[in-house]
Amino acid sequence: MANPLWTVVLAAGAGRRLADVTGGIPKQFWRGVNGRSLLEQTIDRFSPLAPPSRTVVVVDATHRAHMADSERRRFGRIVYQPGDRGTAAGVLLALTPVLESAADSVVAITPSDHGVIEDARFRDGVLEASRYTRSHGAIVLFGVRPSVALHDYGWITPGPPRASGAIRAVSSFVEKPTPERAAQLFEAGAVWNTMVLVGQARAIWDLYAEVLPELGGVFKTAVGLPRAERDDFLASVYPSLPTFDFSRDVIAPARNLVTYIWPASMGWSDLGTPERLNEWQSRPSAVRPDPLATTAA
Repeated sequence: MANPLWTVVLAAGAGRRLADVTGGIPKQFWRGVNGRSLLEQTIDRFSPLAPPSRTVVVVDATHRAHMADSERRRFGRIVYQPGDRGTAAGVLLALTPVLESAADSVVAITPSDHGVIEDARFRDGVLEASRYTRSHGAIVLFGVRPSVALHDYGWITPGPPRASGAIRAVSSFVEKPTPERAAQLFEAGAVWNTMVLVGQARAIWDLYAEVLPELGGVFKTAVGLPRAERDDFLASVYPSLPTFDFSRDVIAPARNLVTYIWPASMGWSDLGTPERLNEWQSRPSAVRPDPLATTAA
């Protein structure tokens, strides 16, 4: 396939909000009722689309103890984040191996600690979005039809339809609205922002050059270095990088974004509260492994 799909998995979060549930283990590494971590389930969800050779997982340097040797081999390229300088820097760090070897490829960027009931429907959306970005060059951000008016989620207000009814222009973003505003968004047909996105690696790189040129410039220097020198360079500069949020500071100001809208029945959740995590763990489909989670060709 021309411009094959890569997967970038963001797994460097500290997971402090759910420490009382997980016993202090970052949420993405916590093994719930089925004995499989959310990170494992995320990797398995994408494995039919991108093999380990096209998978990059970014974790914090303090997470080494949570990564078993078998996981390191199965997950693909593991990139250790030298410190927490915000998600904007973390995404660029994970993109560096892709930009180095396959800058024209399409990349799916995903959090590592969300829940999905219908994995096959999830993959169908990623494939359709991949085809769209190959033909149109747009960055596709995934939304999901809300079942309730949650105010601790980010929301996307869709604009006019594009290639299909599932792909729409992005009209606006609303980050964690008041309960009253969330109710208005719900009634107006806005969707939850999953922070899963698909785009060409070079287009995402160009977006950084436009909205955060100083941060992008550091990683442009890094990509041009031999790997050993690059790792030393990033380890030395990372602690002093400016801190930016990928959603707020990179995606929100971007132009010409589109959104792919999943139905509520896909069963997506950010699992960001003890209540949502406990509810997820009690679902029978959260225990059942994904039968299609095999290594892609």
